[in-house]
Amino acid sequence: MSTILAKPVGDRCNLSCTHCFYHPEIGGPRAVMSEATLTAMTRSFLAVGESPTIFAWQGGEPTLAGVEFYRRARALQQQYAQPGQEVINAFQTNGLLIDEQWAGFFAEHNVLVGLSIDGPPDCHDPLRRTAAGDGSHAAATAAWRALRQAGCAVNLLCVVHSANRDHPEQVYAHLTKDLGADYLQFIPCVEWTPEGRVEPYSLRPGEYGRFLTALFDLWAAETERSVSVKLFDDLVLRLAGKPMRDCMHRELCDSHVVVEADGSVYPCDFFVTPHHRLGDINESTPDELRASPRARAFRERKPKHRPAACAACEHLDLCQSGCCKFWSPGDSGEFEQYLCEDMLCFFARCRPRLEQMAEAIRRRWQEWRVRARS
Repeated sequence: MSTILAKPVGDRCNLSCTHCFYHPEIGGPRAVMSEATLTAMTRSFLAVGESPTIFAWQGGEPTLAGVEFYRRARALQQQYAQPGQEVINAFQTNGLLIDEQWAGFFAEHNVLVGLSIDGPPDCHDPLRRTAAGDGSHAAATAAWRALRQAGCAVNLLCVVHSANRDHPEQVYAHLTKDLGADYLQFIPCVEWTPEGRVEPYSLRPGEYGRFLTALFDLWAAETERSVSVKLFDDLVLRLAGKPMRDCMHRELCDSHVVVEADGSVYPCDFFVTPHHRLGDINESTPDELRASPRARAFRERKPKHRPAACAACEHLDLCQSGCCKFWSPGDSGEFEQYLCEDMLCFFARCRPRLEQMAEAIRRRWQEWRVRARS
């Protein structure tokens, strides 16, 4: 499987979210990805032959490229896909521009849509505002209704930050009961000022752990669970013997690459900086980019440079030192994981139940294997 985070408009957006981490330092004009770059990206990644190949369209706000850009992208995928090669498209949006035309396009081409909603209005609007200062919750929920009415597969992505961190019950109820979502992702918000201080809207140590634990209790208490929380599902499958899917908790940082509007390639959208630039998709093949010294160094940074405290941790098999974005130099000069206290709190409370769920899955797999042989 190959995943490309494609950024056709770079960091250009129609919201001015306080907590947005994505401010690339690549310079150059803020234009839509050119036809030549779109073609080079599509042709070269499909030529690798991996199946499925996933194009995850992100931003900024990727709808700013216009729906015709994606019609062309889909035509190029059909042109360059190899026989039998599965091509999947995913799309992450704030929802402001989603209308019947967009929803119809997504439904027609089986695009998996990720929509950002951080909970009810008082949890969402404080940090997700337009340039004029207006909240965006009403527009996001209107997009949700349009997408669902068109029959699109929609995931909700919730960033956990200062406005919603103390309200896990209200957030979960809004997303699942008020909106009826059945697939959720929760992303911790931690950003630093240039001076190295934690931004006011960021999580403080312990807050993410309490949020996750409360969320897990709500999710695990459902007798007929119809809601998927990505992190919890990924942890259960990992304990059942499958590879970890969540990139924050993988052993290596190797789950995807980022292609910017100008063709620049980076190993992760948390690290779109000149120092991490791998090259240009207009000039190099994916194999060449992944084999570069910078790509190898980034891929291996976890096992080589993980925080010293992780070595003796009983939960290293699941946590894998978390995401490198949340590593910061400690007083000793060694890296520290900012969210360590949070993950320890969560695993101490929830791991036994996760292991019970994993054992139940293993039993079901064994029963299926027995039936398949009989």
